[in-house]
Amino acid sequence: MKKIYLLITALLFVAGTAMAQDNKSDVTVSYGSDDNIIVVKQDQDDDEKNVSEINVLYDSDVNTISVDQDGENQESEVNITNFSWENVVTVEQDKEDNDSEVNIDESWTNDVNVHQASEDNDSEVNILDGSDFNLVDVYQAGDGGHESDVDIFTASGDNMVSVEQYGEDQNSDVTISNFSELNTVDVSQEGEDNESDVTIDQFNLGNEVNIEQDGDDNESDVEIVFENRYNEVNVNQDGDENDSEVGIYGYSDDNSVDVEQDGDNLDSEVGIANNSDENYADVYQKGENHESSIGIYNDSSENDVDVSQFGNYSTSDVMITDGSNSNTVDVFQKK
Repeated sequence: MKKIYLLITALLFVAGTAMAQDNKSDVTVSYGSDDNIIVVKQDQDDDEKNVSEINVLYDSDVNTISVDQDGENQESEVNITNFSWENVVTVEQDKEDNDSEVNIDESWTNDVNVHQASEDNDSEVNILDGSDFNLVDVYQAGDGGHESDVDIFTASGDNMVSVEQYGEDQNSDVTISNFSELNTVDVSQEGEDNESDVTIDQFNLGNEVNIEQDGDDNESDVEIVFENRYNEVNVNQDGDENDSEVGIYGYSDDNSVDVEQDGDNLDSEVGIANNSDENYADVYQKGENHESSIGIYNDSSENDVDVSQFGNYSTSDVMITDGSNSNTVDVFQKK
């Protein structure tokens, strides 16, 4: 196959009273173009904007794409669509207020790495429409204020997504929906006041989501709703004043949820409702002043829930109601 090396270097220097300008780079590889190497380097001063857009379209395979942006207020967009496979994309953004968007649509076995330094960064990853075996790694460092949004939709399977966030006031949102199977999502947040939301919605099978939060005042919210089976969710929180909420609803059966919290003033809530059967939930809390609440409602049967609390001043509330039968709840409290 023909191999092309394309180097695009955009350097803009602004002096004196000259008006700030933007760097813009647009690269498209399409219609069966394979084995190309594309390098985009953008360097700006202060808060001047770098904009980069990469498109790999229409059965274009085994391309290597690198985007390196240095400066504040940067934007990078990568689109891999229309039966394109085994492409490798690396996006690196330095300094603050950076925005990265990666879209994979009807494409397979692509490898995407997004690395954002400093604070107030935004990363969005969308895997759509039968896109399988893709690998996505998002790394956000600095003082915090990061946002990460990962969506896996519409019969997309066997994808692996990793999100790492360091700092305070960070937000991670993961959604798996519409017949998507066997995806693995790992979210790691280190710092205070972080929030992680995971939604598995509509006919999804065998997905695994792992949430790890290290620090104080963190929140984790997991919802498995409407006809989901054999999904596994693991939440690990280390620190004080952490909150975990898990909801399994709407004919969702045979799912497994494990919540482990280590610290003081912890809160865990588990709800299983609306004809959701044979689910397993395990809650482990270590420290003082814990609260655990478990509710099984609306014809949800044969579920198994275990709660273990170690430390002083722990409280556990369990409610089973509205025709929910043959459930097993085990609560263990030790001072």
